[in-house]
Formats: sequence, C-alpha cells, structure tokens
Amino acid sequence: MGKNVSTKRQPVYPGPEALRRTAGAVIPLYRKIASDGAYARRWTRAVRTLDLGRMIRLFEETRPIGRLGLATNGIGFFVTVPFPAPLQEYTNGTSIPPGTTQFRFGTKANRTIAAAVLPLYRTIRDCPPFASALSAAIRRRNLRRVRELVHSRVRSRFLRDVTLIESGFAMEFRIPGDKFPYLNEFFREFNG
Repeated sequence: MGKNVSTKRQPVYPGPEALRRTAGAVIPLYRKIASDGAYARRWTRAVRTLDLGRMIRLFEETRPIGRLGLATNGIGFFVTVPFPAPLQEYTNGTSIPPGTTQFRFGTKANRTIAAAVLPLYRTIRDCPPFASALSAAIRRRNLRRVRELVHSRVRSRFLRDVTLIESGFAMEFRIPGDKFPYLNEFFREFNG
C-alpha cells in the first residue's frame, strides 16, 4: 500500500526576521507618503493608473528597489520581499478590498494609513522581541495577541479591525470622507 499523500497545502508562517525585513523595506516609502503630500499624490496616481514604471521610479526616491517586488491592481499597492524557501516571499500592502471598487485608491487614506502604521513598522524592525512575539502570535493563529501587539503601536482612531489572514494579519482602516475600507496587510501569497 502506498502512503496517503495529502494535497492540502500547509501554511508557511513568517519568522521574526521576515517580519523585520519586510517592515524595514517599506518604512522609507510610508515615511515619504506620510510626510510629503505632493509625493503621495503622484504615488496615488501611479497606483490608480496601474503605472508600475512610475511606481518603481517613485519608490526608488525613497530607497533602491533591488530585489523587491512591486505590484498594483488599481486599488492598492504591494511590496514583496524575497526570502529563502520555504517562505519564498513576504508581502506588505495597502489596498481597498478586492471586489468593492476599481481605480479609487485615495491619497488622503494612503497618507493617513502610512502615518498610522509607521510606529508599528519601526517597532517590528527595531525590536526583535516584539517581532518574535508577533511572529509567534501569527503562527499560533492567536488573534487576541496579534490585536494587542498591533494596538499597542497603532493608535489611530481610524483603525477599525485587526484580523488574521494567510500567514499574516490585516489592519482595516475607515477614513472619513471615503466610503470604502482600506486594508494594510502583511501576508504570504501561495506560490505552489
């Protein structure tokens, strides 16, 4: 008799170093978006018009892109950091949930979210025990602990919810004047 081989994929969770490197990769971008309105408007326009070439040029104003991946779907953007197997890559992004609208990504929401998440991202990058605690909570699927850690650093009144998603977590923001929610996420897409 042959072995019963399951075809169900097993989740691969980020270790603390993956969280630290991913947060570190996007801090310069979020800092620029939060602090420079003209830059944020150009970034938003590039996202909405699916202009990846312009996004890369704008991203490189904040740091070299190197081996990072950059993507847009017209309602958000995603920065992917490569890692060795089994993780392969880990992504951070800000977007409107798919299926809600198209080409409506807003500058005000983008700037508000960038400013809100910077303290969390700096703590993940600079404090190994914090990154370890967050990584462990994600791996154990401990939503209560993930929420505690996120809320300890994200003090924005616009943060509405924190949820666990595929190998990561999402923060949902509701920005006044914008009828759509926005997500800021850490996740791993399944690559086969």
